[in-house]
Order: sequence, then C-alpha cells, then structure tokens
Amino acid sequence: MKQSFAVKNMMCAMCVAHVRKAIESLPGVKDVNVNLASNSALIEYDESKISPEQIKEAVVAAGYDMDTTPLSAASDNSEDEKKKSKGFLGKLFGR
Repeated sequence: MKQSFAVKNMMCAMCVAHVRKAIESLPGVKDVNVNLASNSALIEYDESKISPEQIKEAVVAAGYDMDTTPLSAASDNSEDEKKKSKGFLGKLFGR
C-alpha cells in the first residue's frame, strides 16, 4: 500500500529528518518520502503488518502530528509531490 498523509508541525529540514526516521524504523514500512513544502509523507507500507494509526503513534512520539486519513491516491500524488518539492526549492534558491 502506498499512501500520502498530512504531517503537521514540521518547520525545517531537521523536522523532516526526524519524521522520516520515526516512520522508516517501523516494521512493515517499505519506503518513506517526507515533504516539507506540502507538509506530507508518502509512505509505502505492508498493511498486514502496520496501520496508519500505528504510524501516527510513531510520528506523535517524535514530536509531530499526522492525519491518518490519506490525502489522495499515491499514484496520483508521487509526481505532484516531486513537482511541489522542486518548485519550492526553486523559489527558495531563486531558480
């Protein structure tokens, strides 16, 4: 299963790293892409081993918050998230 979830309270790259580390350390999580610009995490996980609620618990324990309702289908979102990230960084660095 691949889904994108809203992550709250991230302010910087260090926050992104903390959220990513908290999620990727969980059993059943295959891949994680945390995006500061969109305040979201695209997570690929084995739904027979872990649930969004369990993922949220790890995010909350790391000091952040996460909605357990998926933002939208991951297949639609992965390209959008990459574009948002590139657009944000381009604006940030004047490119």
